[in-house]
Amino acid sequence: MSLAGSLFSFRSFRSRLIVFLLALLVPVLGGIFYYVNTNNTEYTEETINSYLEFGADVFDYTREQQALTLQVITNSLTSDFGFRTAFAANDPATLFDAALNVMDRSFNSVDMLLILDLDGQVIIDTETQGMEMLEGPWLQLLNTADADEEGRAEMIIAINGLPFQVIALPLYLPRQVAWIVGGFVLDQEFVDRVKKTILSEVSIVKSEQVLGSENLDLEVIVSTLTSDDQSALAQQIQFDGAQLASLQRISAASQDYTSLLRRLYGNEEEPIQVFAVIQRSYDENSENVVQFRSLLIQFYLLVLVVSLLAVLFLARSITTPLSKLVGVVKQIEEGDYDRSVAVESNDEIGELADSVNSMARGLAEKERVRDLLGKVVSHQIAEQLLNNPIELGGEERVATILFSDIRGFTTFCEGLPPKEVLKALNIVLSTISDIVEAHQGVVDKYNGDAVMALFGVPIKGTTDTANAMSALLDITAALEKMDSGLSACVGITTGIVVAGNLGSSNRMNYSVIGDTVNLSARLESLTRLYNVSNIVSEASRDDAPNFAYRELDIVCVAGKSQAVRIFELLGIEGELSSSKKSEVADFSEALKEYRYQNWDAAQEQFSCLQVKCDNTQLYQVFLDRIEKFRIDPSEPNWLGEYVFGSK
Repeated sequence: MSLAGSLFSFRSFRSRLIVFLLALLVPVLGGIFYYVNTNNTEYTEETINSYLEFGADVFDYTREQQALTLQVITNSLTSDFGFRTAFAANDPATLFDAALNVMDRSFNSVDMLLILDLDGQVIIDTETQGMEMLEGPWLQLLNTADADEEGRAEMIIAINGLPFQVIALPLYLPRQVAWIVGGFVLDQEFVDRVKKTILSEVSIVKSEQVLGSENLDLEVIVSTLTSDDQSALAQQIQFDGAQLASLQRISAASQDYTSLLRRLYGNEEEPIQVFAVIQRSYDENSENVVQFRSLLIQFYLLVLVVSLLAVLFLARSITTPLSKLVGVVKQIEEGDYDRSVAVESNDEIGELADSVNSMARGLAEKERVRDLLGKVVSHQIAEQLLNNPIELGGEERVATILFSDIRGFTTFCEGLPPKEVLKALNIVLSTISDIVEAHQGVVDKYNGDAVMALFGVPIKGTTDTANAMSALLDITAALEKMDSGLSACVGITTGIVVAGNLGSSNRMNYSVIGDTVNLSARLESLTRLYNVSNIVSEASRDDAPNFAYRELDIVCVAGKSQAVRIFELLGIEGELSSSKKSEVADFSEALKEYRYQNWDAAQEQFSCLQVKCDNTQLYQVFLDRIEKFRIDPSEPNWLGEYVFGSK
């Protein structure tokens, strides 16, 4: 697997550690980022709002200070002797000159003066508006002043399209004889002056109800904005009650503005209203938010990168020795127990490495014991001894026992030196052992040139007896191919045995005992009498029905009181030659006559077989018995069994 594959494979410890870190850090950092960014944005909004509120307050303060100056100058006019004399003399020209003189001395604090009689008739108007009698807001200004205890009133009134802050004061000679109205214009110079103080954009906007319609005609009277931004302001600003009380976002051509409105003239019910609009660049104020957000993202990315590097380092410090351990364990699993891993750490991984090394040494020692034990006993018995508690005792098992001996080995060894004899014996025994193990059998022991093999213990199979029969055929064929004049003698029985560890607490041997074992040995010894390569018991024949057999006899072997049927294994069923089948059938008929004690018929048939067949010794056994029975008749209820008095 490639490095990238191993890094992003979720099966690896490293990838799971990275995913765990991301699953832990991303929500935490994301939550912190959301919290900080939200609070920073809210703080910025509050800051902008406070700036706008401050700007509106400064705008009102500037206007009020200039209005106060206007009031002082207007009051000075009412106390001027020349002005009072000219008014008493009803000299309009002198009054006009006096009004202009006051305006010149006001240093631009007064931009217009009106002198009115008590009926609201215009006496002097420096703006020359052409009014003869007051009406509309002018009349409302005088009514407000007349209702005031001090006789004073202020108002913003549009003159020639420009908003004027006006103040009305009474003229006393000594009683009130007229009204003096002074005003200053809220023009471009005024908003520029306010802008320098509050560092915010200032506009004065007029909203006029279109006659016969609910639409409003919006006009920007004066503004510190560019012409394009003024157009955006006129198109987007809202003057309803809800919007008037809150901040508004204006998207202009140059940038976005946060806007705050202050009503200067009129109310919602009047057709004409004048507002001051204080604006601050949203983009400029949000630069800090964007910059802080960018720094926060960079910091979080740095935290993630550093954390990932730390996790990779930590994972590497864990996975590298673990990978070494895995490689060593796999080699140990494959049987290479000489491997060891070197991990220079004193933590749990170091302890694990020591344990793996100890395990490898233990397995190597166990394998040496297994290998040595496997040379003394079969591998199956070695596994049984190594994997189970070693204690004396056994259990009853159904097994098939095979006894094999070498016919003619004594003659073969005559004249040979001991080493040559041992070498030849080992070749034969190795051949027999390999065949037994190839058919899932277990070599239990060697006794000179004899071999005892087990099928079904210690490991039980479903075809143990059939395996024993196949092993018998292969052993017979293998010895015939050696061209040494040697042949096999094999006895096979199937039955209950006691399998387990025999011996003492200090020295024991896994083996089987019982009548079945003894019978197998007796049957092997009978092969020489019948001159056959093998004899199998009836139980073994019944347990392996796919083979061809010939019944040989019913015998009571030495040490046994119960007779057993014995058979010769001829080969695999269906593979016998026709001549062999004919011989088996003839022998079966002769054996039947023999058991019926028809001695003449039996003798004739056995004699014929002796002439036609190769194994003359087999038929001679029965011919000799017939002669014996003629002299010493058997019991009337005799069924054909023959009792052997010795082994």
